[in-house]
Amino acid sequence: MCGRNLFYGSVAPAGDVRGFPDDARRNAGFQLRRVQQGLEPNDWKPMPTIGSGVREMRIHTDLEHRVFYVATFSEAVYVLHAFEKRTRKTPPRELQLARERLGGLLMRRRGTAMPTKNRIKVTKSSGNVFRDLGFPPEEAEHLLIRADLLIQVEKAIASKRLKQAQVAKILHVTDTLIDMLARLGIHVQFVVKPSRRRNVA
Repeated sequence: MCGRNLFYGSVAPAGDVRGFPDDARRNAGFQLRRVQQGLEPNDWKPMPTIGSGVREMRIHTDLEHRVFYVATFSEAVYVLHAFEKRTRKTPPRELQLARERLGGLLMRRRGTAMPTKNRIKVTKSSGNVFRDLGFPPEEAEHLLIRADLLIQVEKAIASKRLKQAQVAKILHVTDTLIDMLARLGIHVQFVVKPSRRRNVA
């Protein structure tokens, strides 16, 4: 269930999201995990004004946050920019920053020599988007497992073309995620292995 690789268009995008409130960070992490697994975010729109294939992920909590990303390349999902949206219209500086990062990414993928102003550092995800976004290791692992289970439930529902009433009848609102998957005929298996990092006293 690892999904596609996730890359950040520079050091800044992951840092930008780390500045979100906790609830917005969790939401952003879950939505990015959905994209890694081949699903759409729950709320998004295309952003052709930034570039071909760029999308805006909308994160709704008490505040509004946005994440610009590209998922049209086969090798990975690239996060270009993330920010808190305080006005109805997206500020031009946020759009321009995303354009610059996209331009640098495209030049990097083509192997084109880049002027200093176009250089972009691409940072690979740790493998756990929640850890990338600043959650402590144990919480990040828990959030990742929960996200993957929820995504498997959604995929199973979609593949079986179940209607809302059928889902409610099968799943019962009091069941755990694992019980939900079992009722949908999905076998859950986890592989637990020790971390490469040693505990330090």
